[in-house]
Amino acid sequence: GGARPKRPVADARALDEDLQYPDWAKHEKHVFILSSAGKPIYSRYGNEDKLASIMGVMQALVSFVQDEKNQLRSFVAGKHMFVFQVKGNLILAMVASTGESEAQMIVQLNYVYNQIISVLTQAQLTRIFENRYNFDLRRLLAGTEKFFDSLLDMLDHHPSFILNAFRCLPMPSATRDKIAQVLQAARTKDLVFALLIADNQLITLLRRRKLSLLPCDLHIIFNLVNASQSFRSGESWTPLCLPKFNNTGFLHAHVSYIDDACTTCLLMLSNNKDVFFELSGARSKIVQSLSSNGCLQTISQALARQHYRIAHLGVADLRHFLYKSRTTAQYTSPSLEPPYNTQEEEQRLFRQYQHLHHRIHSTARPLKICLQCGDKETLLGWVTPGFELYATLGPLVTKQAAIESVQQLIRWIKQEEDRLFIVNSQTF
Repeated sequence: GGARPKRPVADARALDEDLQYPDWAKHEKHVFILSSAGKPIYSRYGNEDKLASIMGVMQALVSFVQDEKNQLRSFVAGKHMFVFQVKGNLILAMVASTGESEAQMIVQLNYVYNQIISVLTQAQLTRIFENRYNFDLRRLLAGTEKFFDSLLDMLDHHPSFILNAFRCLPMPSATRDKIAQVLQAARTKDLVFALLIADNQLITLLRRRKLSLLPCDLHIIFNLVNASQSFRSGESWTPLCLPKFNNTGFLHAHVSYIDDACTTCLLMLSNNKDVFFELSGARSKIVQSLSSNGCLQTISQALARQHYRIAHLGVADLRHFLYKSRTTAQYTSPSLEPPYNTQEEEQRLFRQYQHLHHRIHSTARPLKICLQCGDKETLLGWVTPGFELYATLGPLVTKQAAIESVQQLIRWIKQEEDRLFIVNSQTF
């Protein structure tokens, strides 16, 4: 959807809320990380030390079920769904009254786990607990809470996580190719990936042949950039583990903004920890070339008008949609317009998409097409080998009219494909 208003992420952490605090239990979604020895590591809301007793209960529940040679996955109590994931010596728990499905909550907990791996690597995490079962992992994760807070905020609003896809900044493919050629010309011998991103969207990606970046690793990268103010002050050099690419070791990321407004971020990833200065030299060449060939200006223009409007499509009854190209794992959607332009309505629409996605991808009975009629809107979900589409239409639309509108929408997307998606990423 459209750009979200910036708001403090998980602002309740500062309040040191605990079980006695009346508003603590009212949050819609809690996330807890603890070790299998019951040591608190993270809580989305409140101070994890003050929540040691509730984490102790969770650890007891999980180990009680394990003793019975079984695994605690989830249970429902009142309005709340409790979901657990045991990963080696870590227990991750999510408690939500959002109406999301167990499968969707498990996906979210896996992202939280991937965030831990991105900081420590799987190999280091395993080694730590092999040496000391009751190790306090907070010592190694100190200062990274902002990444968990930011990730959980994104999980609650960004369709990219439901769709397991990422979004590209719409721009003419000729411009995108020109930018990729600049990255290609400046690359150094130890480079593995180079990418340019802005506002949670990929502008271009350069990768070694035979290597690829999956959406879940790209989300880790987007979150790294989103949650760090420090990258705005200059060039940074940071170790980063991409769990799907290689969960045992670090890549080293040269991160910098290349425009005065700090909207366009360049990341160059290498497997050599000693090449900061080479990559810094490459960055200077890239900035110089993108300024002189006009591409930097084109990027800022594309950012200014990034979200196309439904009116541009001329499709009757259509209000909003999410379209995922399954071959490229990329998605596109228009800006949110009335009635979905308030935070409450945007959140309600997001939950509707989640519900429809769950019905379409139900393990018990997957569907190819699904029409969901409500008082405020009708949603149509349609999955083919090539795409997934979730469209929001007016509440009075007939089934036939909905299908015709959606077919018209697909024709429009096919025409605009080169502008909305990166069909071929550059390799070397």
